[in-house]
Amino acid sequence: MASQFFIATANAPLSDRFQEMLDMLMTGAAFGLPTTLWLTDGCLSVLSALPVNDSLSQLADFGVRCVAGSQEGMAQEHLQLEILSADALRSLRHESQQVLVF
Repeated sequence: MASQFFIATANAPLSDRFQEMLDMLMTGAAFGLPTTLWLTDGCLSVLSALPVNDSLSQLADFGVRCVAGSQEGMAQEHLQLEILSADALRSLRHESQQVLVF
């Protein structure tokens, strides 16, 4: 089965493009597509300074796996993050059939 791997960078969290990515994540997961979101350290830092985003906090409810390399700077406890090593993140990226960077 195909899998999607999204990488959220610090380029503009919670912008229209970021919201579009969240919609794509939830849609894919709602149709049973294995979907993973990697919140990079830069993205986590930016998100920690922003108000809580409901779509972001609902990802786990849709079956989206949220991963990160660390929780440094992350003040939003509502996110269910799985902390992975750099090797595990690279493996996930390599094994995914579609990789999208936002």
